Amino acid sequence: MKDGLWVHASCALWSSEVYEAQTGGLINNMEKARSRGSQLKCFGCGRPGASVGCFRANCSRNYHFPCAKACGALFTMDQQVFCELHKSSGIAVLPTESIEHMKSIMINDDKMISSDIEGKYCIRVGALTVHSLGEIEQHSNGFHSENYITPPGYVATRIYWSTQQVKTRTVYVLKVDKDKIGGPLFTITPGDDPSSTICAKKTEDAFATLVQRVEDMNHKYFSCGDLCSKLPVRRKQNKKTYGLNGPQFFGFGIDSVRRALECSKGIEAVVTPLDDSSLSYRFSFTQPDIESVMDLQRKRIAAAAENELENTSGSARTEGIKAIVKAGGSGRITRALVRNAPEQDEAPRDRKRTDAEERKAKADRDSLQQKYFLMKSVPLVERLAARRSHIHGWGLFSKIDLPKDSMIIEYMGEVVRQCVADRREANYEKVGIGSCYMFRLDMKRIVDATKIGCMARFMNHSCQSNAYAKVISVDTEGGVQEKKICVFSNRDIAAGEEITYDYKFPVEDGSLRCTCGAPNCIGRLN
Repeated sequence: MKDGLWVHASCALWSSEVYEAQTGGLINNMEKARSRGSQLKCFGCGRPGASVGCFRANCSRNYHFPCAKACGALFTMDQQVFCELHKSSGIAVLPTESIEHMKSIMINDDKMISSDIEGKYCIRVGALTVHSLGEIEQHSNGFHSENYITPPGYVATRIYWSTQQVKTRTVYVLKVDKDKIGGPLFTITPGDDPSSTICAKKTEDAFATLVQRVEDMNHKYFSCGDLCSKLPVRRKQNKKTYGLNGPQFFGFGIDSVRRALECSKGIEAVVTPLDDSSLSYRFSFTQPDIESVMDLQRKRIAAAAENELENTSGSARTEGIKAIVKAGGSGRITRALVRNAPEQDEAPRDRKRTDAEERKAKADRDSLQQKYFLMKSVPLVERLAARRSHIHGWGLFSKIDLPKDSMIIEYMGEVVRQCVADRREANYEKVGIGSCYMFRLDMKRIVDATKIGCMARFMNHSCQSNAYAKVISVDTEGGVQEKKICVFSNRDIAAGEEITYDYKFPVEDGSLRCTCGAPNCIGRLN
């Protein structure tokens, strides 16, 4: 319960206020029963906390559940309890005397949410108490498998058979730590012998060692094959069909603990592989948001790409030829999107268009005009976002699903003449601006988005691009047609996918390395 409080399951379920919801199986009004019981003393043992009262009117007897059983109370199938004096009032008596609840019991508490469990509540399941769920490991493998999450920093305690005294239970402290090489280390520390800590790489090995120690301590209390002995015999088969296993002993295999772990911060790391040997966890209760998974994938791929080109020594002169090979060429990489004028599907100037061609051209212009104003009607931040990319630096990503031939964005910036663009590019290189964002509008004008522009300048190159650029003419408010550079999708683009474009660099001396990673990548931009 909240604030670290707890109640016996049977005492709670047989309290008059408590009821189980028809759907979901949540137990309601548990706090009311606990509050009332804390003010009442048990008729059997005389101690406070008695919440199981006689259902007969005007009867003041209240019990703890075990005390009610001991005093001869009657339990009915209608969840009613009658003391020994009023047994005759009860009907539909329970046919079994078992008090074990063979199911998970969940308390309905609106103030308790899964994301707030860690740090505020201890999860208690039978003899197991989880004190800390730890933190999901983000940078190394081994702390989760397909079936279990074993985060470092996990701390729990469990009551189990002692290895120091026969037929005695003790408390064990269960922890998950990191070993010297960063792998998982599972430890079991006995409360009655802290110096005999069990350490293992797997939960199964740690638990097997503990079980062996318990068996060695209680060896003389088994018959050991003597058929005439009164002592208990061992199981004849070793099939794993009964009892705890390693993950269950630590708590990872228990549903309530598994549910809490699946709600932990950074849980998307267990389904985002670090390398080919990484395993993906199979969720049982909740799944991480697809957007958070894709964000982590992009961060990891971007970090890996940057590490490939990292100058480890800090000095270019000490890197030698290796740095040039890594960079993919000796030329400086700029982000100039297009140097050549875009090809226009226009009819030859020396031939007059037919009526059918004129109608088709007009229909195309009207369609583009409609797409342009439709695109402008939706704010840019609601459709697109600039994020870290595994291809190069920052990239342009879609927030919404885009069908084929959708108008994605307009490439905007300062419109300058060719001579001005040449001087600017030279000046950008001189002052150390490593990237320039120039896009040719026509034979005389160039759009420079280096210092003034929009998100379109973050589009990365890909040898298998999902978008293309096209210069279109749209009617302005003054009735004058203006040329616009717009980017269209050449296939369906899903939300969260990076928008890429073929830069179409001309072949020059010193090739520029391509890091798009596409199946048909040629390894260079020009």
